[in-house]
Amino acid sequence: MKSKKILFDLRMCQPIQHIKFHGGGIYGYVVLQRLCKESPESVVVYWDKKRYIEPSIKEMIDDLNVESIDCNDVPLIDALSKFASVFYSPLYSKEYLAIPCSTFALFVTVHGLRKLEMNRDAYEIRYAANFRTKLKCIVKRTFLYKRLLKNYYNEYVDFFKRPDIDIITVSNHSKSSLELYYPFLKEEKIHVFYSPSTAKLPSREIKMDLPPKFYLIISADRWLKNSLRAIEALDRVFSSRPNMNAKVVVVGASPRMNMLKKIVHKDRFLVKDYVEKDELETLLKNAYLLIYPSLNEGFGYPPLEAMKYGTPVISSPFASISEICADAVVYANPYSVDEIAMRILYFENNSVYQEYQRRSVDRYALIEKKQDEDLNNMVRLLLGAL
Repeated sequence: MKSKKILFDLRMCQPIQHIKFHGGGIYGYVVLQRLCKESPESVVVYWDKKRYIEPSIKEMIDDLNVESIDCNDVPLIDALSKFASVFYSPLYSKEYLAIPCSTFALFVTVHGLRKLEMNRDAYEIRYAANFRTKLKCIVKRTFLYKRLLKNYYNEYVDFFKRPDIDIITVSNHSKSSLELYYPFLKEEKIHVFYSPSTAKLPSREIKMDLPPKFYLIISADRWLKNSLRAIEALDRVFSSRPNMNAKVVVVGASPRMNMLKKIVHKDRFLVKDYVEKDELETLLKNAYLLIYPSLNEGFGYPPLEAMKYGTPVISSPFASISEICADAVVYANPYSVDEIAMRILYFENNSVYQEYQRRSVDRYALIEKKQDEDLNNMVRLLLGAL
């Protein structure tokens, strides 16, 4: 007889190409931690043992004797058939279309529909690191764009039409997006639980040779994060204020990208590839400002991760960001380099800076409380399906 267990697809938390840590993966780690804390005997972890896994997660699996299955040995369908009655994944994959219908209770977190909400931008081609991605940007500007939109829609439509699927999503914004683009979805099948706090994942501040005052830009090689406009805004500020004693740390820039090609004050910018979690936490804690003019977010971890340290944030008001951050950050039109520059100068006022330090910490505490409540409710939903 098949066990009444939850098969947790931990592969979705493992590295995506060269990105070791990504938002969906960190989200999944935290959910798994809480599930295993509540009922370790009810969880079966499905993962790729040949790929990187956060050491603290591996240690937890071993310490709690959580059953695990290597995807290199057992296909997903076989693992479900033999070991579980409930399936959960922190990210969606097309592979799940092959799961037999109505055989298992299926729960998948959909963090947002960014490909439908925000699928092109004039700056996108400047992030292209190879011919293929440049060609894709060009196609988006032609008559083929409507076909591309249809393809984006079709990525989810067959899966969403399954009668046995429950969708977990991470903000009211993303729920509304699901309801708009897929109106056949039943409201009771969409569950909103804020992305859980990552504060309990192990991290430590490390020694780094950092400028006394620096602005921070992250996920720089992803056009949706809009880092190039932030870089241009800072370059504009340095031109208008040449005596400003500040630098910029840019994180997550692919070595193949020339982020500073059109920048005048290149000596002000320190460009880095993706960094380890401890290094990122150190940067978030010590930055003067996080500049995050993202064009789309399902939830928006980075502003909160800065706010927990009292680091003020300049952000766009798009998608879920204003829902999560409220009046604790300063918003800028993400398409306006000048407006982003204006907001940077706004924080040169010391009383303004201190006010947003206070607001950041207060808002983080409020959201963290809701995150913990929602995580408990999500775990109860999953365990209740057994």
